[in-house]
Parts: sequence; C-alpha cells; structure tokens
Amino acid sequence: MRLRLLLGLLLAVLGTVLWQVGKLQTAGGEELRAAGAEQWERVRSLPADRGTIFDRNGEELAMSIPAYSISVNPKLVVDEAGTARTLQNMLGLDDVAAQQLFDALVAKETGFRYVSRQVDAGVGEQLAALNLTGVNVDPEDRRILPGGDTGRSVIGRTDIDGVGIAGLEAQFDEFLTGTPGSLRKEIAPGGRSVAGTEQLISAPVPGNDIVLTLDRSIQFAAEDALVERVGELGAQSGTIIIMDTPTGDVLGMASVQRNDENVVEITSGNYAAVSAYEPGSVAKVVTIAAGLNQGVVTPESTFVVPWRKQYADDLLSDSHQHPDELMTVEQILVESSNIGTIMIQQELGGRDWDMARQTHWEYLRSFGFGERTALDFPDETPGILKHWTDLWGSERVTVAYGQGFAASSIQMASAINAIANDGTFVAPRLIAGTIGTDGEVVPTEPSESHEVVRADVAEQVQDMMREVTCRGTGKRAQDGLENFTVAGKTGTGLKAQPNGTYLNAAGERVYYASFVGFFPADDPQITVLVSIDEPPAGDINRFGGTAAAPVFRDLVPTIAHETGLQPSEQSTPCAAG
Repeated sequence: MRLRLLLGLLLAVLGTVLWQVGKLQTAGGEELRAAGAEQWERVRSLPADRGTIFDRNGEELAMSIPAYSISVNPKLVVDEAGTARTLQNMLGLDDVAAQQLFDALVAKETGFRYVSRQVDAGVGEQLAALNLTGVNVDPEDRRILPGGDTGRSVIGRTDIDGVGIAGLEAQFDEFLTGTPGSLRKEIAPGGRSVAGTEQLISAPVPGNDIVLTLDRSIQFAAEDALVERVGELGAQSGTIIIMDTPTGDVLGMASVQRNDENVVEITSGNYAAVSAYEPGSVAKVVTIAAGLNQGVVTPESTFVVPWRKQYADDLLSDSHQHPDELMTVEQILVESSNIGTIMIQQELGGRDWDMARQTHWEYLRSFGFGERTALDFPDETPGILKHWTDLWGSERVTVAYGQGFAASSIQMASAINAIANDGTFVAPRLIAGTIGTDGEVVPTEPSESHEVVRADVAEQVQDMMREVTCRGTGKRAQDGLENFTVAGKTGTGLKAQPNGTYLNAAGERVYYASFVGFFPADDPQITVLVSIDEPPAGDINRFGGTAAAPVFRDLVPTIAHETGLQPSEQSTPCAAG
C-alpha cells in the first residue's frame, strides 16, 4: 500500500513537472524568454523622417536633418570624472551643467539621463566612435527652416521631440509625422552593443510632404520690407497678405512685431490670421459696392455731405473739416468720407433703417467677415461682427466705415480680393498640394467661390479705387511705379484699448493703418494688404496712405518679377492734375 502511494505521489510530481515544462516551452514561457532576452538584447526605435514643407516652387521651407540625442546610464558608467569631462568638451556644456552631470554619474540613482538633444550629426558620430561605457548616442531628427526665419509665422514649429505645436506644423502634424521603425541588437556585459548583431524588425516610414502656395522669395521680401517699415516708424507690429487674385492662393503672409528688447522681428505667431482689428476706411469699399450692387446709387450719385453729423449719442466726423459739400459716390470713396459712406449705407434700405442695417450686415457676411476663413489656421480668429440687431447707438453706422467690427488681415485681403476678382469671392488657400511616400504630387482642390457683387459693379469699384491711388488718399502706392498701374484703398482705424476707449494711458489715440490694393489696375492679378499696428500718433505717418501704401509700392516690382507678371497693354497712367 505504501509503495502504491509513493508511486502515485511520484507520478503526480512527474506529471506536474512535465506539465510545467510543456507550459514553459509554449505560451507560458513567453514572459521568461522575454525577461531573458532583455538581459542580452535591446530593441531600439528608429525615428522616421518628418515630412518636408515646400513652397510653390519646390524650395524647402521646413525640413528635418539628422541629429543625435546623447544620454547616459549612470549605473553603467565606470569613469565618472573622465566621462563627464569628455561629454563637456564635445558637447560644449557649461561648468554648471558639467557639474550636475558628474554628480548624477556619481550618485547612480537613475538608469537614464539626457545630456543633450538634437546634437549636430558630426559631433554625435564622433562621440559614438568613442564607445564610452554607459553613454548612449541615438539618432533623431532636428527640424530646421533653411531660409532662416522666412515663413516662420506661418510654418510654426515643433517641440524637441518633433511634434508640431504651432502653425502649419501643428495643423498638419499627423500628416507630416512618419511611422517609426525598430531595430534589435545584442548587448554584452557592461551595456556595450555587440557589433554585427543588429537585426531590422521594421523599417521607418517617412511622413508625407506638403506643398504650400507661398513663394519663398516673395515671403522673404514681404517680411524684410515689413521689418524695415515697422522699425523706422516706431510702430508696434505689422502684417502683409499677398494673394493671387483669380485663385485666392496666398503667395506671402508676413507678421512682424517689436519684442521686449525693442527689436522688430518676424513673429512666432501668425498674427495675420489670429489677430483682429477694426479695419477703418478700407471697409468703405464693401459699403459702396453694396450700394452699387443694390442699385440704390451709381458712381455719379451725389450727396450733400457735412464734415460732421450727430448719430445717436456721438458726433461723428470726417478726417478733416470742410463745408457742406456736394459729393459723388466716387468722391466719397476717393476722399474717404466717413459721413458720405454712412449716407450710402442708409440708402441700402431706402426709408427703412432696419432694412439698411440688415442688408449691409448680409453683405459683410458675404464678403467673408465674422467667420474663420477656409485656411482653418490654428487659433485663427473669426473676427468680431455683431448681428445687425445687436448693434446700438452710433455703432449702427460706424460699421459702414470700418469701426464697430473687427477683422483679421486675411479676412480683409480676401474681401477686397473679391472686388479685384470681378465680384467673385474666392476663399484663401495655403496648401497647393501634398506628396505621399510614393512621391506622387496630389494637388488640393481649388478654393470655393461665390459671387458677392455683379462683375459690372466690381469694375465700377475698381475704377474708383484706381482714382484713390491717382488723386486720393492712396497716391503713395502709385508714386514711382512706372510699369504697373495700381488701385487700392487706405484705412486709418482706431485701435480699441483695454480701458474700453480708443485712447491709451497718455490720453492719445491709438491707430491701425492699412492699405489694400491690386495690380495691374485694369486687369487685376495680385492683391496686397499692408497693415501697420500703432504707427506714431503725432505725425502724418499715422494714416494708411502714409504708413502702409509705400510698402505696397515697394513690393510691386519684386512680386511681378517672381510671378512673371507683365504690365497690361491697356494700362494707362493717372491723368495729369
């Protein structure tokens, strides 16, 4: 009986052992095998190249280049002082950083510590060749802008791990990001890699590329001109939008700002899309186009215009004092009369004031105000456009000449581009196409468009805007240009302050000056908006015609050269006198 019990017990133990052995050799042993492999194998991630951002001509605006990250495993480092000294010399660490590294190597409290990221490829390769115990040299990408800061406001940036955090880099991060690969290698005692044991598990797949509508040369010229103008005026900031009139393609989109050190620089934020200001007299173009399109006025219609008039609780006025004057609609635009523009707005509803305000609001909406543009840029502003029923007091009429609502530069440029484009609003576009991993270029769809005013009305407004640059407030946009005729409109808006007024702490008015125009005047192909934020309040350079129009003029030859645009054979100079 005892022998039988002993035999049964032995068989049970043997069965248990056999069952455990079988389990270890099948699914049950996976964890143990993995744990064993971890002692002599390492799997390293292989970074995938981030997609490149090109301009319309195939020039790189943003690209990734090889770099290395340097890290240490203090627990494996034997010569702490020598390792710290070598890393300091090769990586250019300052004394404080070098001391902190040495202390970490001596303490051995962690198995991983970054020393430096995105190290130059040459330095990284030299360091890897030293094969220092406990020092890891791993490849990674470094994002650069080959053109320096050119396009920085629009392109945005990535963080140190290559993740888009601003601008187009953030907007298209998933599209630009590739799929990392992996590599297995054997590790000898001491943490060193065993040469010749690398085994590719999966190859990295690069991200997709993006082709922008921007022209790098035009973008550079716009930013350079803006930095210079904002600097010489002592202004706070400025923006420029350059659009291809028929397509809505954005050829240039510049934003500059004065920093805390009082230096004007290209901004990290795309203020041309994310900031909104009351546009001032540039908006008169929309009001007058609405009146013409509704058939309530013609360019020759006349109004007796006083230099100031009471509206609700405010006494509104033109920019200068003048006697009651019989003015045509064309004169109202050319001389930029606030009161005259209000009178045209009132005609939109005949004797019905509510209808006039509603009709004007509907035109503003049709011209693209009050909503984000098709760019859908990160943090893009929709501007401020109250519903016509929410306007009170003089606000009901000041919207006619660009005070009481706010627009971004890209909204304003797109609106005036509709006039240049014979009455058809075409949504702005920044992405011309994409390039997949197969190298095939896939163009994006053309911008959506809709008619805002009839073509004949747009042509009438074009002619009036031509007179603005010939004999009105925008003459500096044409002066000195011999090959191209231009049309445009100046804007001198008041900038709202945190105290709820248009006055700063010193009791001075704060201005926002702009000029928007297109050329050639008789066959518009390019639309340009120049805005100067907070030009000097005390002199003539506070106006759009003096602060912004000269920048437009100076950019015309460069834009024409880069786009291959030739003067129109029908172009006629401004009439003498």
